[in-house]
Amino acid sequence: MNIQQYISSGIVESYVLGLAAKEESEEFEKICAEYPEVKEYREAFERSLEKTAMDHAVLPPATVKSRIFAEIESEDQEGSRPTLIRQVPLTAKLRTGSWVRWLAAASLLLLIGSTALNFYFFSQYKEYISKYDELVTNQNQMAAVNLDLQTKLQGYETAFDKMRDPSMSLVKMTGTGSHFASLTTVYWDTHTKDVYLLVNHLPQPAADKQYQLWALVDGKPVDAGIFDMQEGFTFVRMKNIPVAQAFAITLEKKGGSAAPTMDAMVVLGKVTG
Repeated sequence: MNIQQYISSGIVESYVLGLAAKEESEEFEKICAEYPEVKEYREAFERSLEKTAMDHAVLPPATVKSRIFAEIESEDQEGSRPTLIRQVPLTAKLRTGSWVRWLAAASLLLLIGSTALNFYFFSQYKEYISKYDELVTNQNQMAAVNLDLQTKLQGYETAFDKMRDPSMSLVKMTGTGSHFASLTTVYWDTHTKDVYLLVNHLPQPAADKQYQLWALVDGKPVDAGIFDMQEGFTFVRMKNIPVAQAFAITLEKKGGSAAPTMDAMVVLGKVTG
């Protein structure tokens, strides 16, 4: 008989846990008597179950002890009938107790495993949520950048269309005084009299200052609007001017002025068309 194969078949565990059939149990007990190694394996398995149960045992409430002694005392006082005690074979008690302890140990292991899996999946869930939020943020940023680029592109296309319009009259305004490097261009629609300003080169003003365009009409300055410097390409629509002999830009306080500050003139250009 192959003892190792017999042990590994699971009969030992089935016998100890009370799962073996009557015939299997009787045969197993005979083999234990004949082969000491089978008996040793059975006893080792019983001890392991015993140890697992003791490690996870839960003490009963303290009131149980007092209730048991109270019942015993009550029966002693009555003494009316003898108590029948049925002798339970030691092997049966061991197998039943071991089965209960095995179930308790298995339940505890399942609880620990379930808790670990829940923690793992929750950690993965938090990580995926974080990555999703980061992805949404990046997409929103890209959408905002894309919208800004589209807006600028539309502005460029509008500006180029206006510049190519043959009805536009160009007025070149060059720098004055210390602003000799400054340069701007007025695109004046001869039909609608709308004025558009292209900033070729102007220094960035201080935070409390703003550029203001003026139209010189019969020698008198007429406000044509204020404008802000934009990063890169600046092409802005100004006020409608029906007639003018020249255009100029001055650097005024933020919000503009009712009259130009002559010593703050930056560029000047005469209308030639």
